[in-house]
Amino acid sequence: MQIKDSKYHKVWKKKEQNGFTKLDLGDSKKNKDGSYTNWSWFDVTVLGNAKNVEVNEGDTIEIKSGIVSKRKYNDKYYDDVIIFEMEIMKKGENNSPSKDGFVDDIPF
Repeated sequence: MQIKDSKYHKVWKKKEQNGFTKLDLGDSKKNKDGSYTNWSWFDVTVLGNAKNVEVNEGDTIEIKSGIVSKRKYNDKYYDDVIIFEMEIMKKGENNSPSKDGFVDDIPF
C-alpha cells in the first residue's frame, strides 16, 4: 500500500542498522469523542530522497512518499514501512540551535 502526504509523525528513535537509517515513529488518530488513539511504527527504513533529509529524534515529519507491505516469516506476518520522500515539519526542541549556533541541552 502506498503512503502519500501522511503528516505529523514524531521521530522517537533514529538508528543506523546494516547501512540503513531506521526510524521509530509515533502516530495518532483523533476519535469522535475528542480522545486520541496512538501507535508506533518500528524500524521504518529510509531510502531514496529521504536519505538526504537530516532527521533527528524529536522531529515531526511528513511522509511525502512511501509504502507499507506485509511479509510472512515463520508463520507470522510483519509490517514493513519504507519512506522514499519526507519533509521535516517541526524540529524537535532538543535539536534547535541556540543563537550562537550550539545546541542548548541544559534543562533550565
